[in-house]
Amino acid sequence: MKSFKGYLKEAPAWTESLSDMLFDLPRAGLVDVKIPLSPSIFKRIWPKPVRSTVFHLTNDEGLRALKKMQGGKRSISAFYNIKSQSIQDGIQTDGGYVVEMDADVLAAAPDDIGSQPDNTGRRWLVWDTLTKTMGGASKLRGMEKDIEKMMWGIINTHSDYPKSMADLTINAAWIELKDEREYYKKVMSLIIRDYMDGMEKIMKKHSKPLKSIFTDYAFNKELVPDPDSGDFALWDEIVVNNFKIKKIHVTQEFSPDFEGDDDPLDSSDIGGFPFELYDDNGDMVDYIARTRN
Repeated sequence: MKSFKGYLKEAPAWTESLSDMLFDLPRAGLVDVKIPLSPSIFKRIWPKPVRSTVFHLTNDEGLRALKKMQGGKRSISAFYNIKSQSIQDGIQTDGGYVVEMDADVLAAAPDDIGSQPDNTGRRWLVWDTLTKTMGGASKLRGMEKDIEKMMWGIINTHSDYPKSMADLTINAAWIELKDEREYYKKVMSLIIRDYMDGMEKIMKKHSKPLKSIFTDYAFNKELVPDPDSGDFALWDEIVVNNFKIKKIHVTQEFSPDFEGDDDPLDSSDIGGFPFELYDDNGDMVDYIARTRN
């Protein structure tokens, strides 16, 4: 599970190039195969997005970046539910602001789904998360076979030695393809193109159950207990893009720094956002619960 600091800052170390990410299959089979949360693909498959009020925890630098990202395709992780202690833990590393925004929902789940951004800002899920954490195993029968068939097609098209890979498992053959082609940039770009095109066709074929898996939680928004421990997640994860910032909520640890200022967020880098100061992060958690929609 991604640490809260990772969720909060999403540091550059968490990002990878596609030429590395798509071939990172450490476990047997396709459990780690990457599923794109691509706004362009989603718009073509599901033209009418789910629009929702969500929240995002960040710091000064992140707030400046969010302002520039408004209305764009780049996606971020947000939430509907968060514990007061999680806000506190985040503050101890970095943070200070909970940003309220309207956004298009790409994927939503009652737990951290570990969505990973590549170095272009597009986010990805691993197959294991889609089928287990998000409950898609029974809904996506046949999709894994379609993915495997697609990947073998790419291997046979772009490898100089496809026959030598025929006896390998799919993930071993896929990794072998990278070893063979990683220094051939033009070929690697064709492999990535074929992967994206192939994945879009598969997602379109399974569009109805995928839409349910990706967005049902956006209408429910209620955390569910772990079936084994009975514990609730500390936060949920909502992957969003095309967002518009509505309001900045300043946490109790940072509010004293702004008391007495007419407009603490009015600067050439940030300015223009309404804000509210809090004496108790619990009050902010209550506000989030009342306001999410």
